[in-house]
Amino acid sequence: MINRRRIWALMRKDWRELSRNGQAAAPLIIVPMLFVVVLPIAVVLLGDNTLLTSSIGGLQGFLDHLPVGLIPAQFSPQQSVVYAVLVYFMAPFFLIIPVMVSSITAASSFVGEKERRTIEGLLYTPVTDRELVLAKTLVSVIPSVALAWVSFLVYTAIVDLLAGPRLGGIFFPTWTWVVIVVVLVPLVGFLATSLIVAVSGRSRTMQDAQAASVLVILPVLGLVVSQATGLLLFNTSVALMASAALLVLDVAVYLAVVGRFRRERIVTLL
Repeated sequence: MINRRRIWALMRKDWRELSRNGQAAAPLIIVPMLFVVVLPIAVVLLGDNTLLTSSIGGLQGFLDHLPVGLIPAQFSPQQSVVYAVLVYFMAPFFLIIPVMVSSITAASSFVGEKERRTIEGLLYTPVTDRELVLAKTLVSVIPSVALAWVSFLVYTAIVDLLAGPRLGGIFFPTWTWVVIVVVLVPLVGFLATSLIVAVSGRSRTMQDAQAASVLVILPVLGLVVSQATGLLLFNTSVALMASAALLVLDVAVYLAVVGRFRRERIVTLL
């Protein structure tokens, strides 16, 4: 039986430690700002300008392979580009936000305790392995999902405020976006964080953990590339199926991480 009070105590301790790390704040602000502010404003202002399609990698290929019928027939070429990019092309980029945050915060979960020399006291507490791994995972998942949701709200406001008048009214968010942000983003964040926490437990230094965590980001980057080249086009049914598959995968990965967790191995890596 999981003791929620012990998990919450561990999470509060880790959040206090993370709040003292000012170096982690910059990328957590800059990358979401690029996705939710800079890119949508550039899309609305430039439209079908060749400068836009040539500067965003994969955008032209995405537009060339866009299935017929997704864009309202009455839209002009410029309106079509704005609508396609804001509604379809940008969706997978929001999956990067929880993975990015996790790669920064979760990488320090166990290896950070080693560097602060607090790992022995933590490992010899009555906290079970399942509680310990879950607490270390949620410490990164909760802020990463919160940041993604706040970014989504900002993105929605910018899209409807700037593009709405040019496209005939408020058109965002769609149901696909709701599923992706509300369901898929937390599941992706939990999966990435569980794997990074496992990596952190086997690393000797923070640099080793962060380097290894890059391998966890690559599958999500592959998803973004496939969307950008038109190989994968998100819709509501695809997002729901991906969510169901990820839920099963999340549970399996978490149980596997807990099953392979060995306290004595972490101590020997000091």
